[in-house]
Amino acid sequence: MASKRKADMVIPAEESDQLLIRPLGAGQEVGRSCIILEFKGRKIMLDCGIHPGLEGMDALPYIDLIDPAEIDLLLISHFHLDHCGALPWFLQKTSFKGRTFMTHATKAIYRWLLSDYVKVRWEQPCYANMLHFAKAFTTFTRLQI
Repeated sequence: MASKRKADMVIPAEESDQLLIRPLGAGQEVGRSCIILEFKGRKIMLDCGIHPGLEGMDALPYIDLIDPAEIDLLLISHFHLDHCGALPWFLQKTSFKGRTFMTHATKAIYRWLLSDYVKVRWEQPCYANMLHFAKAFTTFTRLQI
């Protein structure tokens, strides 16, 4: 029977090796999924969703807690609104200049999902000034697969 190999040496963790995880939504709730990962000077945003039970700016992730210009990359996990519904607002109304990625399937379904969401929410005054969904489809040129 083989025995466990012992480590030759212990390498202490450095402060630069720390991974910081900061939820900007969905930390203790369903909806508004948005998580910032910081590691070795890089910042990645996972998802940018809305809270389906809230309206207006209250439905968005807590983006005011960060500087969007410092985010290097935005990854959308899947096409549900609580994971990607705030993406048009985030791409149009913040200083984010990084790249945005999602799968082919997510991008295809997201287009339909967003279109349906626009039809449902368009008549509500709180969305007319906040999300500017008429321009939402211009953000598709910034999405990468």
